[in-house]
Amino acid sequence: MSISLLLVAASLHAAAGTDSTRTPPGGEGETARGASHELTAASTVGMSATALIHAEEEVWRDLERGAFPGAALAVGRGPRVVLEEGFGTVGRGAGENDAVDPDRTVYDLASLTKVVGTTTAVMLLVEDGKMRLDDPVANFLPEFSGYGRERVTIRHLLTHTSGLPEGIDVPAGLSPQQALRYVLATPLRSTPGMRVEYSDLSAVVLYAAAERAAGEPIYRLLDRRVFGPLRMRSTTYWPGEGCTRCAPTSRVMGPAFRGHVHDPISRRLGGISGNAGLFSTVHDLARFAAMMANGGELEGVRVLQASTIRLFTQKQPGTGTRALGWDTPGRPGTSMFGERAGYHSYGHTGYTGTSIWIDPDLGTWVVLLSNRTYDTEANNRMQQLRRAVADHVVDATTYGPRVASVGGGD
Repeated sequence: MSISLLLVAASLHAAAGTDSTRTPPGGEGETARGASHELTAASTVGMSATALIHAEEEVWRDLERGAFPGAALAVGRGPRVVLEEGFGTVGRGAGENDAVDPDRTVYDLASLTKVVGTTTAVMLLVEDGKMRLDDPVANFLPEFSGYGRERVTIRHLLTHTSGLPEGIDVPAGLSPQQALRYVLATPLRSTPGMRVEYSDLSAVVLYAAAERAAGEPIYRLLDRRVFGPLRMRSTTYWPGEGCTRCAPTSRVMGPAFRGHVHDPISRRLGGISGNAGLFSTVHDLARFAAMMANGGELEGVRVLQASTIRLFTQKQPGTGTRALGWDTPGRPGTSMFGERAGYHSYGHTGYTGTSIWIDPDLGTWVVLLSNRTYDTEANNRMQQLRRAVADHVVDATTYGPRVASVGGGD
């Protein structure tokens, strides 16, 4: 087994050095990754190379066990990439034998869409004064009212305390607009604010409310203020048929699940929704995680205020482990965060085998992408893998200097 550990102390800007050759998902062109990386010792950012190799070995073991055809892993500290690596192939069928490239292989992010897309849009709108956390959703979506729905606030949607159920079966044959109206008419299951129930519908409603507040499609807002400035050039909703760079999420359900969103609710909504639909590479998400870990700024580009990040990533009273959009560690060893996650850590997972985790105290972050649904929808130890990788990353950062710029400023 050949393990190639990429130990990078240059900033993410260096990792993208020859961006002019990069192309959108499904396009042709040479990767910008490779010679532009400056290799150096992990110790320059206060991390242990040995522990990071152990994190890679965890991914290799699950790959060899058949948990997924391939995966991509990125680890960093503050604004700096420490490891960025691809494992295996995009799939196992005909035309799916390309090796996973961390800069080019595009994964269906599933519920990472909730935080990278929807929550980030709400953070921007709160900063802009166009949304407040305790605004009733009906202020933005008057059709979301009646039968107690007028009591649901933006905060309720972000903390999964809206009273909406986890999901519903949206009938086939509806247009995306009709499907959204169907979701907005969903009866509440409990009184808003009384119970935590993880809900895809809350994210769908939140995305629709944010669009009304923004006065433009959310994907345009994100392109203009997040993905574009961070040079996340492979991050998009709905890459579509012909995306040869996309890792298929199912061979059981046929070829339609390559470049098309896996989530059934998002499909009914046209593939662009608050709960799922975003596609990206581990390289792009490394840039996003580095921005968050660095207090909202990367390479001189400020995307969010540090105070906004702190607000949205704090545990919310009466919501268990929930922050605003993000999740936080509960009892050690029971979630994606592992046994040794810091109290202020936050992150999220995605059904297709994706996750992002950030520890603002250590300044470390982890992005793990895979297509674990390729062969089966059954649980296949993805959560155990996430925990193992997280613990190795914490082990890698229990000594040495912290990165000076972690935490950023306003």
